[in-house]
Amino acid sequence: MFDTVCIVGVGLIGGSFGIALKERKLAKKVVGAVRREATINAAFQCKAIDNGSTNLLRAARGADLVLLASPVGQMRELSEELASGVKAEAIVTDAGSTKDGVVKECTAIFGQKAHFVGGHPMAGSELTGVENARGNLFENSIWILTPTAETPDEATEKLQELIGALGATPLIMDAATHDNLLAVTSHLPHITAAALVHLFSDAHKEHEVAQRLIAGGWRDGTRVAAGSPEMWRDICLANAPEVGKSLDKLIEDLHSLRAMIETKDGEKLQEWFQSASEVRRKQGYFPRGQ
Repeated sequence: MFDTVCIVGVGLIGGSFGIALKERKLAKKVVGAVRREATINAAFQCKAIDNGSTNLLRAARGADLVLLASPVGQMRELSEELASGVKAEAIVTDAGSTKDGVVKECTAIFGQKAHFVGGHPMAGSELTGVENARGNLFENSIWILTPTAETPDEATEKLQELIGALGATPLIMDAATHDNLLAVTSHLPHITAAALVHLFSDAHKEHEVAQRLIAGGWRDGTRVAAGSPEMWRDICLANAPEVGKSLDKLIEDLHSLRAMIETKDGEKLQEWFQSASEVRRKQGYFPRGQ
């Protein structure tokens, strides 16, 4: 499908992408662009790349497809460096969890030389690093693409074909809509998970026995808090307006909940929990059986 693919940032997502490409023979050569030499060895051992370099332009030289799998906060700087040496007519996409700012900046940076198509694979793990990468990470997941009106149809279609070949389902979406919805479905859950961990940490400082009282609900609700701090810092900053709106709504709902508890309004409390239970249990809401 592609002669040469360059993956910028060979961690969990980039590494899994490389493994999947090689396992399914979707690229003749996969090259990794990384910050540390040690990552090249680890990625090679995991069979995520054929070779790699700490020099971005050297790694990307001649690539038909470039995947930016770095934290969102690095996208602009990497794109500016990459634009000077990227192959003409190459497709450049990303795996960032925010899209509006990335799409606007990167589309302008690459201009007419390369075709930038924003992307977001809705797959991942609280584990990080190429050592946790796996070739089936994207199977049965949604992979969002956010082309603009100026994006050539051929570039979008080729990415859709690739995504399907990886076992994922491509979904075309406006970048601003993506950021609005992901603030609710992804970004806020990570924030609330981290807040619960901080709350537990405070309790544990006062009562060490708290460690022994952790139940399944806490484990399930805080699993994602173990994710990359750098990545989630960048996501919050890049999607600040939408995350702020979602936080305001959550705070408003929590104030309402507190009022129900303080006034001992059992009927409203049950309705509140019942409504949440029904939505969570609806068939078809969670295609991956979550």
